[in-house]
Amino acid sequence: MTIPGYIVINLLVGASVAFSARIQIRTLQRPIFHNRYFSALMLLEAMILLPAGIYYCGFYPDWSWMYLVDTQTAAPGVSVMAVAAYPIAATMGYLVGYFSARGNSDWVTLMFVLFGVAGIAGLFFVASDKLLWLGSFDQYHRAVGLQALTSTSLLPSAILTWLGTLTAWGYLVYCFAREGRLSMQAVT
Repeated sequence: MTIPGYIVINLLVGASVAFSARIQIRTLQRPIFHNRYFSALMLLEAMILLPAGIYYCGFYPDWSWMYLVDTQTAAPGVSVMAVAAYPIAATMGYLVGYFSARGNSDWVTLMFVLFGVAGIAGLFFVASDKLLWLGSFDQYHRAVGLQALTSTSLLPSAILTWLGTLTAWGYLVYCFAREGRLSMQAVT
C-alpha cells in the first residue's frame, strides 16, 4: 500500500477497533491507553501494519510515495517519519472512536469511517495510474520504462499484505464486537 493510503487505512483501523469495543469502552475505569483494546490495536500495528509499511518503503520507495517524492534525493528520515505516522494515525483513529464511545455518540465514529472509506476510494480513483505502474520517480514522470503492476513481484506481496491485514483486522473487530454483545446479554 502507498504511504498516503496506508495512513488513511491506519486511521480506519484505529477507529473501527474502538467502535467495535464501544460497549466495553463506555464502562472502562482504566486510563485511555491502558486497556486491552488499545494494546490489541498496537499489537496489530507492530506485527502486521508497520512491517508491511516498512517493506513497501524499503523495496518500492517511489511507488509507496505515489511518485510524489523523489526518494533518491529526499532525506532518509522522510520515509522513517512516514512509517512512524502509521501507528500515530491508528492512535488518532482510536481516539476518535474512544471519545465517541465515551460520549455515546457512535455516529461520530461511523461518519469518520465513512469519510475514510470515501477517501480511500477517491485515492484509488484519482491515483489509479500511480498505483498500477511500478518504476522510479524519474521513470514515472518521463513515462518511460514503467512496468505494469501485474508483471512485478509487488502484486503478490500486495495481495498477501491485504489478506493478512484484512484477516487480522477483521478478527480483532469481530472479537471485540462479540465480547460487547455477550456482555450486553449478560446484563439483561
